Amino acid sequence: MARKKPVNPRGQPADSAPDDSLSVLFPDRQLAVGGVEVTVRELTFSEQLRHNHLLAPLADALAAVPPEQLDGPESINVIFDALARHADALRELLAISCGQSVDWVDALPADDGEALVLTWWTVNSGFFVRRLWRPRLLAMALGNRRPGAESSPISSAPATAAKP
Repeated sequence: MARKKPVNPRGQPADSAPDDSLSVLFPDRQLAVGGVEVTVRELTFSEQLRHNHLLAPLADALAAVPPEQLDGPESINVIFDALARHADALRELLAISCGQSVDWVDALPADDGEALVLTWWTVNSGFFVRRLWRPRLLAMALGNRRPGAESSPISSAPATAAKP
């Protein structure tokens, strides 16, 4: 006779792994750099708005990279190079994201600085992906809309004839 498996309060089998969706919703990462344990945070919506003057040049540099250069393991160097072209903005964003000063970021040894940049990219890449896709999605939506097109097709004739 089959037995019902016990479930936890979320409706999952009691012996299943816990839901890991919080790491998707909250991608913050802990990192030890410069002898300090920091939390590298995803910038909030409000922070993205307030610091758009720093984010926009980085996003534009990434948008200028040909898509074929973003395929494969070497793409991380392409991304790093694009970010590094705007080092001053990147330094400020790193400081904001990990709650440290720009001077602290500047004093990091090279390997710690690179680890911080790569972690920051992992945590905040969603902003850049959304920014790169918005114009494409809008173009697709506008391309599907024809001027003067009807909102729905004309109804077909009734399937059966009416009785006299």
